[in-house]
Amino acid sequence: MYQSKCSPEKKFELVLRALRGESIANICRENQKGFSIVELLIALLLLGVLSTIGYSQYVKSSENAKEASIKANMHTVQLAGENFSTMAEGLYPGGINTTVAQVLAQIGIPSTNNSVIAGATRPPFPPEALIPVDFANPINPNNHAIRNGVAKKPFGCVYWQGFDTSGNSVGEGEAALSYKITGMGVYRPIAFILQSAKKTKN
Repeated sequence: MYQSKCSPEKKFELVLRALRGESIANICRENQKGFSIVELLIALLLLGVLSTIGYSQYVKSSENAKEASIKANMHTVQLAGENFSTMAEGLYPGGINTTVAQVLAQIGIPSTNNSVIAGATRPPFPPEALIPVDFANPINPNNHAIRNGVAKKPFGCVYWQGFDTSGNSVGEGEAALSYKITGMGVYRPIAFILQSAKKTKN
């Protein structure tokens, strides 16, 4: 049962007013308290602070998810490079369009025409490419997904760089003994680099 917090005198006064024919709605309205403008402003201020904190956390988690996708793409390119190496007698491509046939021709062995990307830098990739057909830039699927060189714009792109025994960068059509894979994050290059184990000529 509802227990009123009114004093007995206040209850008696309310009953008398009701008996005099005064509307119950008017009696109830007098007993209600509203919020002052200061209380409303404080509530709005607190709401603004909480929403700012929530939005900044959302942006940070969104950036982390995109960078995780770029790192996954870097690992995919690494697997393609290692797959290339198994086809090319342990050598890596100098550039992402270098074919297995070009590398093996340098050591006198005929072979297939597979390459890491087979001429495409965004999906769909051709069947001769060693990366998946749907390999895409996670930030903007219309931008390049993979390129030669070091990490720079476009954001979300993965970069391949091949090296010779002296550590000098090699280009398209040449064999490399090691590689470095970098990625461009949402705003800056990712501080995460994939490298091959150092190889030397026999």
